[in-house]
Amino acid sequence: MAYNRKPILKTMLIFGAGGHIGGAAASYIARVAPEVRLRLVSHSEAKIGLLQAQFPNAEVIQADYFDRDSLGRAVAGMEGVFVICPSGTDERPAMTNLIDALKAEGTAVHVIRQVGVQPEANPRRIPASLNQPGSRSLPVQHAIVKQMFDESELPVTYLNCGATFMDNFTVLGMAKNLKENRRLIWPERLIPWIDPREVGEVAARLLLSDNHRHIGQFHTLNNGHDLMRFAEVAELMSDVFGVTITHDASREAFFQTYEPIFGARAQMLWDFFQYEQDNEVVWARNDFVERVLERKPMTLREWLVEHRDELIG
Repeated sequence: MAYNRKPILKTMLIFGAGGHIGGAAASYIARVAPEVRLRLVSHSEAKIGLLQAQFPNAEVIQADYFDRDSLGRAVAGMEGVFVICPSGTDERPAMTNLIDALKAEGTAVHVIRQVGVQPEANPRRIPASLNQPGSRSLPVQHAIVKQMFDESELPVTYLNCGATFMDNFTVLGMAKNLKENRRLIWPERLIPWIDPREVGEVAARLLLSDNHRHIGQFHTLNNGHDLMRFAEVAELMSDVFGVTITHDASREAFFQTYEPIFGARAQMLWDFFQYEQDNEVVWARNDFVERVLERKPMTLREWLVEHRDELIG
């Protein structure tokens, strides 16, 4: 009997291919396995042309988790599927539609679903501010996701990003104050770190692997190196950038800086970070990413060096 029993997949579908994780997964597959029939999905019509130019040998389509017909077309004939949803997605109707489409098509051999929760968290401990009826908060929504896929009996692997993404400094607007005031304004909490490009590569490598044992597993990802408070991150930035970066974790500074960016979601973000801080002891560094990548993952120091000009000019 063969040691590994998962067939090599000939067709793969990547949702969110225009994003920092889905795009990295698509890039890795296109580079190392050009024989794979690759189908890339964007929910935005405006990104179709850009994606097609970036991936000329892939099929690029528009699909929406809330449009059953588009999902049927997206999953048709696909053996490997990478699923990621934007923050704030109403996951129950979205994943009901996708699960139904996957089960109706019946070709999926390996589905990878990206989530982001504290491992083994008790949903009863989620504070009321994040757990109101209809809440779109991440700990609520991703708990729903896992329950739905568990019950679906689809061949799923969960990639749990138990870490802060390194590019949050640019994506979430922290760079502006770094450039202008040499201040890192963000709530204090202890958290591991990871480069989202490596999350995408892990997903791609697992889809390309013939190891069936990942199916049914819940893998928590971080770079195995950095477990840091944001005050420590400011010290690291000061060392890397050669200028003093101060850290401001105050509520006043947070809302003054980020309410204009996030609007009403700023309160939900603040409450979420307080929830993470209250449960920070759950985080632990691990070597799963290193074992899959077969190299040391990027450290936060290395990422800061790479993006120095983008962060402080």
